[in-house]
Amino acid sequence: MTHFFTTDPVWFSKWDEYISKEPRGNHLVLTDWLASYKSYGFDFELCVFLDGDTIVGGYGAVIAKAMWFKFYIIPHGPICTKGYEYLLSDCLKYLKKRAKKLKCCYVQFSMPLSSIQVISSHVLSPNVLEIPKGDFNKGKLFNYIYCSYGINWVDFKECKSPEELLNQISAKTRRNIRLAHRLGVDMLMVEQEQDIKEGYKLVEDKAQQGKYALRDFDDLKNQLLALISKDKAHFMLLKHDSEIKGASFSVRAGNYFTNIFGGTKIGKPDVKAGYALHWQWIVKSFEMGFKGYNISMGGSKGVREFKAHLGAQEIFYDNPHHYSILNPIMFKVYVRCAKLLKGNKAIIAGILKRFK
Repeated sequence: MTHFFTTDPVWFSKWDEYISKEPRGNHLVLTDWLASYKSYGFDFELCVFLDGDTIVGGYGAVIAKAMWFKFYIIPHGPICTKGYEYLLSDCLKYLKKRAKKLKCCYVQFSMPLSSIQVISSHVLSPNVLEIPKGDFNKGKLFNYIYCSYGINWVDFKECKSPEELLNQISAKTRRNIRLAHRLGVDMLMVEQEQDIKEGYKLVEDKAQQGKYALRDFDDLKNQLLALISKDKAHFMLLKHDSEIKGASFSVRAGNYFTNIFGGTKIGKPDVKAGYALHWQWIVKSFEMGFKGYNISMGGSKGVREFKAHLGAQEIFYDNPHHYSILNPIMFKVYVRCAKLLKGNKAIIAGILKRFK
């Protein structure tokens, strides 16, 4: 058994293929997703575990840095293939040692730990690993990189077709799903930058209405286009009378789709674009032979209720986040700076970009 750290594009491709098919994989550690943080001047690397020539585990780490501060953040993982759980304790030792070598003041990881049976193939059992209390604390103190904390799972319940699953959903939800098709909407998978940019505008409008932060299109476009070109993701548009009424982006990893973001435009008639878009992801998931769909965690109360109408079960991981402060003095200075900028991610993003 061997392990190594790498930024080699050849291994990036091998890792991405592993993450796409490994049930415990997650889009947060696909290399194109990790590379999206380069717009902030961050670096990233992989730690790969091999059994012979076969990848059996590891992690992807974002090396966040600004001014004098460096942080070593694993957004999802470490993970391993079933049967190789014994590697995880060594993996935790290596990631802490690696963070110290890179002179980071802080290290953090987020493991998919759960005993919920419906997602058992996509997570690690909480009993599989005892995380040393002296080495790591529970929780996370660095909040500027999205980290895995659960899965909002639409389980297909051994249904053989989308129609069979549809019959298990409430009558009102079925009507909303079918309405778009009765009104003659067009569902398009787009690949061109201009089409994607137009769809993303709906997402930006939604974020502005909801008053929450959203990354600029220019910060994400290269990674979106790369994921789509490699067939690791899809961007869907819903059009009615040639007008875009909905947009949605999902990534394939772990043998399922995860919906990353979306936006809809309400008009007359109301085509129920949100229902139609998510149902189309479910249909595509069946076509791919997947056993479920991750409609994504979070959102307002109304959004979470909407997702539940489609059969989603919101499952939080068991204490996924752990951290260790490697340089207490530097980290204390960072905390003071973070308090001054608390609640203003736009200012923080601007500062990070200036210190590439």
